[in-house]
Amino acid sequence: MFRSKSHNRMILHKLMRKGRRKNLPLNMRYYVLYAFLYKYMSDKLKNHLMYYLSGDEADLNMLYLTGEGTDDLRQWALNDMGYFFTSQSAFIDQFISNKYVDDIFSPDFFKNLKNNIEFSQNNPSKDYFDQIIEILEDKLNFTSLYGDEDLTSFMSSYIFSISKFDIDEREFTFSQVYDAIAYSRQIRLSSTPDYISELINSIVKSQRNVVSNAYDPFLKDASILFNLYSQFTMSDIYAKENNELHYFYSLIKAFINEINFENLHMSRENAIKSMSYDSQLFDVIASKLPNSFDEFSKTTLKSQSIEVPSETDFKEKLFNNLDMDKLSDDKEALEALKVLEKRLNAMEKSEVTSFTGEYESLKDSEFLFLINMINSLKDNGLMVISLSQNFLFKNSLALLRKFLTFENNYIDAVISLPEELGGVIRPEVVIVFRKNKSSDDVVFIDLSKKYGTEMSPNTFPGLVKRNLVLDKKTISNIIDVLNNRKTVDKFSEIVSLKQLEENDFNLSVSRYVDTYDGEFIRLNDLKSDKKKIDEKMDSLNERIDELMGDLNFR
Repeated sequence: MFRSKSHNRMILHKLMRKGRRKNLPLNMRYYVLYAFLYKYMSDKLKNHLMYYLSGDEADLNMLYLTGEGTDDLRQWALNDMGYFFTSQSAFIDQFISNKYVDDIFSPDFFKNLKNNIEFSQNNPSKDYFDQIIEILEDKLNFTSLYGDEDLTSFMSSYIFSISKFDIDEREFTFSQVYDAIAYSRQIRLSSTPDYISELINSIVKSQRNVVSNAYDPFLKDASILFNLYSQFTMSDIYAKENNELHYFYSLIKAFINEINFENLHMSRENAIKSMSYDSQLFDVIASKLPNSFDEFSKTTLKSQSIEVPSETDFKEKLFNNLDMDKLSDDKEALEALKVLEKRLNAMEKSEVTSFTGEYESLKDSEFLFLINMINSLKDNGLMVISLSQNFLFKNSLALLRKFLTFENNYIDAVISLPEELGGVIRPEVVIVFRKNKSSDDVVFIDLSKKYGTEMSPNTFPGLVKRNLVLDKKTISNIIDVLNNRKTVDKFSEIVSLKQLEENDFNLSVSRYVDTYDGEFIRLNDLKSDKKKIDEKMDSLNERIDELMGDLNFR
């Protein structure tokens, strides 16, 4: 049921129904996501300008028309918002009102924003905005679309509907609308399931009161990282994403979710090739790893190496040869030196990982990047990731599991996720890694039996993503076990490293947590019952022989 008071739900429902059987070409998906950015930036600016003018839209129209007082308005917007529209026609509602509905989808709609937006000086959001425009320019070819009247009409109608959403609604927020469209059949963005994102964030929140920086090397739809950012006051968040559509979507999501771009460091690259991010060390690494690494070539996997900066006297040479007196008034140079010194300090602290003896073959492991991820943590760092269950028992990874447990004691907990939430995809596991663990054991948690679910608040009819998430009680039970290292019948077990060694470092949760609900039978009792049955059968056979003899039947 849709709540009638939600304006956004009503429009979204109509939009979903309209495009139910429409498969958009890949380049049009970029255009739809861009329309959300345009809508948000336009309405956000207009609302602020209206506030400045005490809510009088007539005054805003007059200021743009006459030009009188626009300098003060412009300066206020640049200082407060970070950007300004140099022409009134740049506002999305103004643009659409000057067009017939079927003519909205055009080169003008794309050019209108980029040609009429001015950013404040040194505004870090401009760099990301320019990346969005650059990607879109590469994808769009309006000339090839002019002959497809059905597509152009559909896109015009789609953009018109997007322009009618309310960016300030709290019942069903504009950010939720954006995600719903992205996960719909039109865009088909691969999403991180809500239950995985919620569980990872809950674990991090329970283990950390303060997080200064966090990193997601496989950003996907940015749900894990951006949710963490909303929970902690961080100085920096870092991300990598190789898929261009996901990267494009996440950039726009950063605008809509009002991420501070001074804190955001995103790059479009393959994290497998280079796991580190400018030699930074992180408080937290949180991520959902790809279900399969088939998308990464074998050459890429084989080219992995442990990323350890070599020791050097570069820092000493650099700062001893600089004339700091001459640089004292150059703020940009001093700031650059601070950043450089921070990175050099991080390089000095990086651990050297070498593989010798039986571990020498690990340099060719397909999951070598896990070690690189751990090496990117600070001394007390925490890493919480979701990955395929194959990692737990695959024979070729046994040596890596031994290295991560017996050799370095990095793995703190293994949590198997329930099959019902995994859908058609094989259920995943969430693994918690720690630097400098104090205990020589691993917590195993099995969610195959004792768990509850509830409907996700972020789903919408027609979405590809699942609707169920773990309920608060289940998450609370998981956190209680992790924090207090408790053994709970048919739910959790604390396993020593010695036990792992005895099981050849197989980390399958079912091997350590017994969830069997049936009645157990002792082998000695079974042997005794069999002996009694055999004796009875022998007695019956003797009696049958006697009866047949009495009847002279042989």
